Amino acid sequence: MKRFIRWVCAAVFLTALVAVIWFLHLFVQTDETIQYISWDSSVKILADGAEQPFVSNSYSNTGAEAGSYRFTGQLPDGLPSGTLTFETAGADIAVFLNGSEIWRSRAQTVSEGNMSSAMIPLAAGTSGTLTVTYRISSGAFAMFPPLVRFLPANLDIMEHTAFANRTALPVGAAAFALLLILGVFLLGISMKRIDWSLIPLIAAVAGLIVFRVCQDEGYYFLPEQMANLLGRPELGIVTVGAFVLYFLMNRQRRFWKYIGICAAWSAAVLLICYLASLACGGYLARYINTSLISELMNGYINSLVYWLSFWLAFVTALISAYSVARTYASQEVQMQGLQLKNKMITESCRLLENSVEQRAALWHEIRHQLTALDCLYQKQDYDGIGRLLAELLGKQEFQTETIFCANRIINLILQDAAARAKKQDIRFQAQVSVPKDLNIPEIDLCSLLLNMLDNALETAQKVTPPDQRTISIQIRMVNLYLAIKCENTFNGEIQRDKKGNLLTTKKDAALHGFGCQQMIEIARKYHSTIRFDTVDQHTFRAETALRIPD
Repeated sequence: MKRFIRWVCAAVFLTALVAVIWFLHLFVQTDETIQYISWDSSVKILADGAEQPFVSNSYSNTGAEAGSYRFTGQLPDGLPSGTLTFETAGADIAVFLNGSEIWRSRAQTVSEGNMSSAMIPLAAGTSGTLTVTYRISSGAFAMFPPLVRFLPANLDIMEHTAFANRTALPVGAAAFALLLILGVFLLGISMKRIDWSLIPLIAAVAGLIVFRVCQDEGYYFLPEQMANLLGRPELGIVTVGAFVLYFLMNRQRRFWKYIGICAAWSAAVLLICYLASLACGGYLARYINTSLISELMNGYINSLVYWLSFWLAFVTALISAYSVARTYASQEVQMQGLQLKNKMITESCRLLENSVEQRAALWHEIRHQLTALDCLYQKQDYDGIGRLLAELLGKQEFQTETIFCANRIINLILQDAAARAKKQDIRFQAQVSVPKDLNIPEIDLCSLLLNMLDNALETAQKVTPPDQRTISIQIRMVNLYLAIKCENTFNGEIQRDKKGNLLTTKKDAALHGFGCQQMIEIARKYHSTIRFDTVDQHTFRAETALRIPD
């Protein structure tokens, strides 16, 4: 079920990503394009009015043509509102739509190289037969044949906006990535888990944004010296170097696993978008098939580096955010585990106290029974004495407990550990020299000693043969410190993580593994540390010294 949910979440993410890309793609292209009118027929009108078929396959304004011509073509159906545009220099021109004249002009060339143009407004949905009569008055400058094209309304604005968005959207995504990475870094500072590798990443993304924007548009919006400085190729090299440094600082297998997953998903998204664009004749497919592939085949990799850089910026930002979220979730789980462990420790202390109370009540009862025995002896009631002795023998296990020290809570913990060690065939030794009262809360003593002895009992129990199972604990006062050292035999197998921290060997790791962390926290609370190491191949040691508060 969990795997199914993961796949559903991945599918939802992929769908959302495709939808966002599709939506943004709408703003980087325009479906309205210039449409050129093809002449279905063309004739030259002779001096006597006769018509001679004429064919011309090229357009020029430097030809030697002369005379009068008529061109006929069809306006495409479904045209939006816009204008018919054509050059008028050096010719007398009349334009007819469905037999009705809609425009006429006579334009001479004012100076060499100047081309006057006509723009005839057309309402949306205009269609029909377009006829142009064309008499050349200056063959050196007249555009021949007449180059008539339809321009949708506001086409120039849409094209400029779409071109601007092609730059603005990637830079905007990189800016979002920059803010996300910076937020992750600041959050790490607040959580006291600083990821220093984010500093070169921040520099890389910031350099990427500045370099690309200044290189493309800096000339128009920045002072010339600043635009030249921020658009220098060296800044691009520094940006690449910052990316390389970031990757060198993240050589963990998990990081590269995330990079591989993101690359696979990104490739899948790109393929889907490319196929959809190819099917619809969209801009993305045209860009990849023409511009990008052509540049790569000619050895130009600027465009590829451009898009890879933005992809890296966005992906690394997502990975950083995910890592922080994962760390936060891990901390929450750890905190819940510690709370559960504290609850278990508190419950253990309560059970130990209840056990002491039960034993005290039992000893109180035994004292009464001893008094009864004396009375029966005085009466020489030997049958009654026998029955009472049999009852007392059934409870004799409560009469043989070692008193380790005067401190009530430490004594209880050691008595409990000794009883459990006896059941597991573990030889238990304790040397304790502490006062009756310690200025350390009982809950902290319970947490530290119970966790330490639990770990010792767990590892010593695995030793074979049983006669080699031993636990030795020393607790004593050294100046203003409570020194604790616990040694136990083990089977030579100690599991640690890459940082050297001990790992739990219990099967249910979700409910365990917090004991060592809890001991570390308690030691830190009393201005100390706890050290875990091995004395030899079969002896494990845990020791600390707690600074006793005044």
